[in-house]
Amino acid sequence: MGKQRITVCLPPVRPDGLKKAIGQAMAPFYYDREDRPHPDWVGEWSYWFVSGAGCLFDVMPGHEDDPRLVRYDDWTAPEDLPPFRCHGGPRAILDLDTARATVARRAGGTWTAYHTFADRYPPVLPFHHFAERARPLEPEHAREAAVASFRSQPLIQAIEADPFLEARFTSDPALHFDEDLETHVARHVAAVLSTPALLTLDGRWVEGGGPDYEQMFNAYLDGLPGDTMVVRVLYHS
Repeated sequence: MGKQRITVCLPPVRPDGLKKAIGQAMAPFYYDREDRPHPDWVGEWSYWFVSGAGCLFDVMPGHEDDPRLVRYDDWTAPEDLPPFRCHGGPRAILDLDTARATVARRAGGTWTAYHTFADRYPPVLPFHHFAERARPLEPEHAREAAVASFRSQPLIQAIEADPFLEARFTSDPALHFDEDLETHVARHVAAVLSTPALLTLDGRWVEGGGPDYEQMFNAYLDGLPGDTMVVRVLYHS
């Protein structure tokens, strides 16, 4: 049980009817709904709030004063959002591309920097390679042996010697950078907008993780009609 966010997609709705519309869309997934589809049915939420803190949307330039933008957060204390940020609004006036473009540039730069640096050393293997190789050992010795073998690699030693490099390239770089540039950038870009769950226009509650879910999430938002309301919601599960 805990709190997480869902992105709720709704037909066009006036600002004064937004919470009612969200409630109607969320209602089929309420824990204590009376008309349960079957005896073993389990709902998704016990309470919810309009809240996009940590996953705010950007606003398309020129639309900062549109009254349909959602600028309040029911979960946190009152906030003074900058004009170009919001918790939701019509799909057409949400700027979904700027944040993705920023992450694409950053991810591409990091991938290039890593491979430029790594080319100075022998090829590196990810930690799970050594963990698998150490599996036949006694459990109390297996991880110790895997860690020692993993850290003996010259590239890992060079990264561990520099906190800046470890922060930028991670402690297990082969796991994160052993893919081509296009795949690496696409994976990071897909993670920018997604929330752990998505409530679609046709009433499907979709949860997931990893690249496939994140790519689906982005494609779904990109394909929505421009007047669709897209709102971040925090719910207790």
